[in-house]
Amino acid sequence: MKRISICIITAFTGLFSACYKDTGNYDYKEINEVTISGIASSYTAIFGLDVLTIKPTITMTEGEADPNRFAYYWVLCRGYTPLDTLGEGPELNYPVSATPDAYNLFLRIKDKQTGVTWQKGTAFTIGTRFSTGLMLMGYAENGNAEVDMITMVNDTVVVRGLLSASGLPALTDPVTIVHNGDKDTSVNKGRVWVMTKSGSYYLERKSMKGNINNRFGRMAVINDPVDKDNLNPILYAPQFRDRAGSVSNSSNRAMMTSDGNIFSTNTFIAMGDYYSNAVNREEATYDKRLPTAPYLWYAIGTMPSIIWYDTENDRFMNYASFGINSYSVSLADKAGELFPWNQSGTGRKLVYGENTRNTDGGSTSGNSFAIMKDATNQCHIYKFWANGNAPVKRDYYTVKPIATDFDKASFYAFSSRRTVVFYAVGNRLYCYDYNKNLEKVYQFPELGGDEITMLKFDTQIDFNTNTLYIATYNPTTKGRLRRFTVGTDPNTVTITPVNRADWDGLVKIKDMNWRAFN
Repeated sequence: MKRISICIITAFTGLFSACYKDTGNYDYKEINEVTISGIASSYTAIFGLDVLTIKPTITMTEGEADPNRFAYYWVLCRGYTPLDTLGEGPELNYPVSATPDAYNLFLRIKDKQTGVTWQKGTAFTIGTRFSTGLMLMGYAENGNAEVDMITMVNDTVVVRGLLSASGLPALTDPVTIVHNGDKDTSVNKGRVWVMTKSGSYYLERKSMKGNINNRFGRMAVINDPVDKDNLNPILYAPQFRDRAGSVSNSSNRAMMTSDGNIFSTNTFIAMGDYYSNAVNREEATYDKRLPTAPYLWYAIGTMPSIIWYDTENDRFMNYASFGINSYSVSLADKAGELFPWNQSGTGRKLVYGENTRNTDGGSTSGNSFAIMKDATNQCHIYKFWANGNAPVKRDYYTVKPIATDFDKASFYAFSSRRTVVFYAVGNRLYCYDYNKNLEKVYQFPELGGDEITMLKFDTQIDFNTNTLYIATYNPTTKGRLRRFTVGTDPNTVTITPVNRADWDGLVKIKDMNWRAFN
């Protein structure tokens, strides 16, 4: 202990002595100070398409310093972890080839003479030309399924032939293309599906390339006696419900396959996008899977449940408790209700189904519609709120004879904002106002004489604008997509073309869906 004390005293004595001898004579030398400006707080660019050009303003206190004295590095980082050097000069001209993602980008300037370094940072987001826009599924001229996309990343540009360029085998009988994921960019949750009756695959989102192994069977954790390799999804729920890509429920999902099976999951419970046994069955007869119509009704704003239609017994069925229940239940009817869930005694058959953002009766998350037809070709419209274990019947309408060829229509589209349904018969477009005791029908010859191939109200980008997308086909100009605004005057129905929302030279459009992100 004594020796330690002596050492400490000696050390302090030496330190004090050194301080005491310091006369304060220092030999200072000024360094060249560098200031970097002219770099924005953030930049965005498109993978494989854009060149990122940044020309910063660099000022130095030694204005005539030798330029060779300095080294420049444009460093790409994820967070603050360096990934790559994009350039080695005072200006950056970078053909964007890094994987689409969110990054930080730093300009670092090093004085090789003194070793001093300065830097300036900015946020740098790389997207793809496929990240935002309208995805169109339809027929190519050779009759195969094909996908075009109206991309809206920076400018609006049409990218054609995505499916034929994907590397997948030729597909037929196109159904739809859909992006799921609720802004989730993980491979196991956010997917872009191309769905056809001859095969369905999910694509690599950033490149839109396909792989024959990316099938639904890889996600089906089932013990039903079905061939997983031949399960082809043709319908997915829930859809995107806004421009940003939000969905009604980030965990609940349902997938219908071309053989009429419905598979469900809760991605939180299942730890990913994995699906258990088909739910188109009842508990009492669990081994029997019931045939389904190609519609899933749900509240676009919430989706705690789905309704589907049993074509064998002509009845609406309900499925709730995603990830827990493995079967559906028949819905009970009460005397005096607007219409029965069980249609077996009515003689009516399902014709069409659609989900909307209609809020009548307090359905803030959106009402759904079904069109039924009886043996005399009389059509009926059911409006209901498909919400939870006890869905609510909102209204019932008998389609009046004034609705020309309503029963012969190939396509229907219900407005979320008015009591109108548009329908197409060949190349003729009609609108039926089903408001009780004020029914009217309208025809729109101004649309032209081309075949109508799709009608779809916007429920994904901005449903409040009440816009209708109409796809037509002409052998010369090919597929055409136009957006119209439906008027608000309750005494009439008009459609007005939206400026700069008219595209041609497209596939023969079968369906379209919004894509919001990578």
